[in-house]
Amino acid sequence: MEVTKRPRPAVDPEGPQERGEYNVTLERLARFTLRHRAWVVLAWVAAAISLAVAFPQLEAVVRDQSLDPLPRDIASFRSLDTMGEAFHEKGSTNTVVIAMENPAGIDEDTRARYDAMVRDLRADTTHVLAVRDLLADPVTASQAVSDDTRAWYLPIGITGTLGGTTSTLAIESVRHIASDAFDGTGTSVYVTGPPATFSDQITTAEADLNVITLVTVGLIVAILLIVYRSVFTALLPLIVVGISLAVGRGLLSAFGEVGFPLSQFTIAFMTVVLLGAGVDYSVFLISRYHERLRQGMDPDDAIIDATASIGRVILASAATVALAFLAMLMARLSAFASVGPACAIAVAVGFAATVTLLPPVLSVAARRGIGMPRRELTRRYWNRVGVLVIRRPAGLFAISMVILLGAGAAATTMQLTYDDRTGQPDDTDSNLGYAVLDRHFPKDIVVTEFLVVRSPDDLRTAAGLADLEQMAARVAQIPGVTRVVGITRPTGERLRQAQLPRQNAQIAARVQESVDGGEARRGDLAALAAGADQLADALSELNSQIADNLGPLDSLLTQAQRAGVQATRYRPLLDQLAENSAALDQLGRAATGLGPAAQRTDKAITAMSPLLPAIDNAPWCDGVPACVALRTQAHELVAAQRTGVFTDVTALAGALGSSDTPTSEMITQLQSTVTTLTSTLGAASSNDLAGRLAELRSGVGQLADGARMLADGVHALVDSNLQMLGDMAQLATQLRAPSRETGDTASAAGFYLPAETFGNRQFADVARQFVSPDGKTVRFAVQTAHDPYTDEAMRLTATVHDVAVSAQPNTALAGADVFVAGFPAINSDLQRLLTADFRVLAIATLAIVGLILMLLLRAVVAPLYLLGTVVLNYAAALGLGVLFFQHLLGEQINWAVPLLAFIVLVAVGADYNMLLVSRLREETTSSTRVGVLRTVTHTGSVITSAGIIFAGSMFGLMAGSVASLVQAGFIIGAGLLLDTFIVRTIVVPVIAAKLGRANWWPSRPPAGVPH
Repeated sequence: MEVTKRPRPAVDPEGPQERGEYNVTLERLARFTLRHRAWVVLAWVAAAISLAVAFPQLEAVVRDQSLDPLPRDIASFRSLDTMGEAFHEKGSTNTVVIAMENPAGIDEDTRARYDAMVRDLRADTTHVLAVRDLLADPVTASQAVSDDTRAWYLPIGITGTLGGTTSTLAIESVRHIASDAFDGTGTSVYVTGPPATFSDQITTAEADLNVITLVTVGLIVAILLIVYRSVFTALLPLIVVGISLAVGRGLLSAFGEVGFPLSQFTIAFMTVVLLGAGVDYSVFLISRYHERLRQGMDPDDAIIDATASIGRVILASAATVALAFLAMLMARLSAFASVGPACAIAVAVGFAATVTLLPPVLSVAARRGIGMPRRELTRRYWNRVGVLVIRRPAGLFAISMVILLGAGAAATTMQLTYDDRTGQPDDTDSNLGYAVLDRHFPKDIVVTEFLVVRSPDDLRTAAGLADLEQMAARVAQIPGVTRVVGITRPTGERLRQAQLPRQNAQIAARVQESVDGGEARRGDLAALAAGADQLADALSELNSQIADNLGPLDSLLTQAQRAGVQATRYRPLLDQLAENSAALDQLGRAATGLGPAAQRTDKAITAMSPLLPAIDNAPWCDGVPACVALRTQAHELVAAQRTGVFTDVTALAGALGSSDTPTSEMITQLQSTVTTLTSTLGAASSNDLAGRLAELRSGVGQLADGARMLADGVHALVDSNLQMLGDMAQLATQLRAPSRETGDTASAAGFYLPAETFGNRQFADVARQFVSPDGKTVRFAVQTAHDPYTDEAMRLTATVHDVAVSAQPNTALAGADVFVAGFPAINSDLQRLLTADFRVLAIATLAIVGLILMLLLRAVVAPLYLLGTVVLNYAAALGLGVLFFQHLLGEQINWAVPLLAFIVLVAVGADYNMLLVSRLREETTSSTRVGVLRTVTHTGSVITSAGIIFAGSMFGLMAGSVASLVQAGFIIGAGLLLDTFIVRTIVVPVIAAKLGRANWWPSRPPAGVPH
């Protein structure tokens, strides 16, 4: 049927007057769709089919698309990349853990299967980058096996990035290999870790999608049946929404093929938004269509009028919601960046279907008597509500604000969770793996957090290692940190061998050993001193004997030597000898004591000779002149002994004492042999026997003096050694005191570890885990008492970083970069990005909604308080969610829920704002109070229906098992109900009635409104 003129209502004394709310462009569009109704319907159906044929299923596109949940340039990812590069660890930024458990422990068969699994994993080079077989290394085996030996784990570095398709495929491959390895045995095996958790969450969301869709459709059908009380009328919006959903999915699939960001959460959220918004728009148009039919219009005229009038509001509403969702492209988190644009496309498709596909469907149905309005059952009820709002505004407003503000106050107690493990069922593979590890290991054993120090210099120096230990000690003292493991503390405790008190104690032990040894040889020292005295006494006696006994011989030899030269001139000497014969007889008798004295001297020197190297090698002797002189004289005595002088003296004494003939007789015989003696003495004169004897006397005298000095030096040496032993004993006591008094306290224990320690093979094996090959990057594993997914762990991460940085000044680490790498750090970045995204998107959403409201209403005041009411409604809805999930069920709110709820509730709430206030402007002909009454009466049922329908679609998300979707569905659904029954029914009408003409400032108020 073709309509050529603008339809007008036949009878409606309370209806709207001709005004700018009627859109001519939409009127023309409605006429076109009715004129070509068959072609329009076929076009939509063809579009749905063509898109389904041309592009893969949306779920397949999502599975093949790589989508990072977090930007790759965040600090925590850069830290992991830096650490992985420094330690040459492939796959360190995307690691999963195979958790194994067997009540019987690791027997031979289990170990054989484990080894086979390791070989198969290493063979899978497509998906596996690194297999860190901790069990194969005795140094790390104890770390990977639980204390009860019933559980063990294997870290695997896989390809791809966290949340990407490549990562998901790698996880599937690892699970397949691990499952096959232990199939049919008593060993339970699970693949867990953050990448596996994220993958399981996506898989769970995909499995939930069909359930969510069916529940949502069922709720919407039930609500439509209640609203229209007609199966056929209820099916009309579903037909339109079903076709638009098929087209929307096809468009998203097409966009996904060219790189548009998508995820399983995108599909689920887009589905419920399109179902809710699409049905809402259809309800808005059908409601106005029924209103016009009741006014006596022809069906097609009523369709055109409804499209041209309410279509303008639907357009503004769809634009608001779509632009608000589209603004989510500004988010850095893919959870929002992928959901927002997809929902914007869904809303746009839903609006297009409402104004192009629904009119022909309604027209075709009207020709068969389908879709006709039933008697209004709620008009009288809503009229009473309007009257009550006008007559009792203060009381109703106060009650409403108490409800909204009370619920909103609960939102201040909200605690966000970043733990994706709690956001999925307990029986997922990753959660079962976590449960195994939690039963047998510390909570953060596989979600390790590292404190990383990267320096431009090699840190494998004594100063560098000491400063690293000082930093680690400070971190270890932070409340919540249970252990810090690194190169200076491989077991989590300060390396005992490098503690100065321990080193002092070891030195003290060595010193005490020396003292004990010295004390044990105290007798030897006494013997040494006695020997030195004996030597001195012997040489002194020898010197005296020579002086007493060889003195006369010296004069005699001198004379004899001279006589030997001139024997004939010294004949009178014989007479002189005869005269001294008595003295010569006495000399012969004394020579018997000279020999033994010389022998004792020789023996004393022999005993002294071994002591000379000790004096030669004593550094203290060089600075003592007496000791130097003593050392020189001692060497001269030894040298004289080696020439045989003492042997000669002994022989001479023996010769003198061996004769039995008196000297007088010898002189007589000498006189008789003067001739012979003359010749003999002449020969002996050349040997200078007197000079030799003088030298002997002089040398023996020097030896005697040196021996006495030597004895004095030995006594001084013995005394100094005894004093030194006492000092060493005192030093040992002082060295042991710090270790005994301070124990192992970090505040008193210094640290020294020489660089050459790295040459020790056992130490080097441990060092490889914590020090990079070039020595410029060092890491410490930080274990805490907090679950690594909790907010406490994130706060502790920041504290660890700050404390580590505070330990840098005036140390070898002053120029180093210090950062924390690990999952708590990733969650910290997530928290920071979430805060930034919330700020940007909240401002953008409010700006978009406010601007569109101002353009639609051509006013400023009304849009401002409308924005205020939607924000208040959001806070109340969030508070209800906190009360229900956090305080009643004991579940924290998922981090993504508050922002998603804000955007949806503000944008969708604007739908009802626009419908309500635009109708208020139409109905305000005489006074604002009357306009409010008529608006509540006419829009009460449609706003309530739309709100319940959209809330029902959101509640459909609760049929799933992913916490973020369940919580978002509840909060948004509750918010829509609050908006429907309190904000749009009471709060906004009361405020509008109170403001009167000021609602429309700065534009002119509708005609007839009193000033």
